[in-house]
Amino acid sequence: MIRSAARKLLSTLAAATCLAAAASPAAATVYTLGFPDVVLDFFDSGAGPIAGPYGGASSSAPGFAPVSTNVILGFNDVTFNGFVSLPTGSYITLGFTDEIITNGPGDDIYISELGASDELAEIFVSSDLTTFTRLGLASNSAFRPNIRLSFDLARIGFGAGDVVRAIRIVGLDNGGASPGFDLNGVQITYTSYVPGNPNPVTGGVPEPASWALMIAGFAMAGSMIRRRAPRPPARAVG
Repeated sequence: MIRSAARKLLSTLAAATCLAAAASPAAATVYTLGFPDVVLDFFDSGAGPIAGPYGGASSSAPGFAPVSTNVILGFNDVTFNGFVSLPTGSYITLGFTDEIITNGPGDDIYISELGASDELAEIFVSSDLTTFTRLGLASNSAFRPNIRLSFDLARIGFGAGDVVRAIRIVGLDNGGASPGFDLNGVQITYTSYVPGNPNPVTGGVPEPASWALMIAGFAMAGSMIRRRAPRPPARAVG
């Protein structure tokens, strides 16, 4: 009788434990190797609807709200990172502390952008945290098949011995529900990095003022590209 009651109690406790485990959300794991893990610089151009940084704390967050720029660091396997919206002229500079990035076979750098609202950004890389080289134009729009979100360092002359210490993303428009390029994260392909500290040089990134004219030029170029982009044919009504 006592043994039977004990067995029932143990069965009840086990079932309750299983239910509690099922009800509890899985703990998130944030991966850093192959992803930027430090924000070196953020510049708010003032072109957005509120002061930056703004965006969403998760990839499914509606609209926009003030957020920390850290929501795009690493890779969160539960929320799939938040996002930071970069309106015209705003930019973010991301760095690495646990991987050394070099040119590998094929594309090396992947930019993750939410939505397909024809939003544009310029991508730059730096080996010394002072001089930034333009890598290319990024867009997630289906209307721009020639503009991609993945980039090969070889296209700008990087060889196996050249190291990328920072990546800068500059917004070029104010499109979408959260105005601007909705940066969700950056990933380095596994063949383009090795674990290790890239030993960032001292001196820091350039002041925002030195980028003002350059950004204005990029925004104008983005506007011209947008006007030339093909649009889907209008569907007949009725």
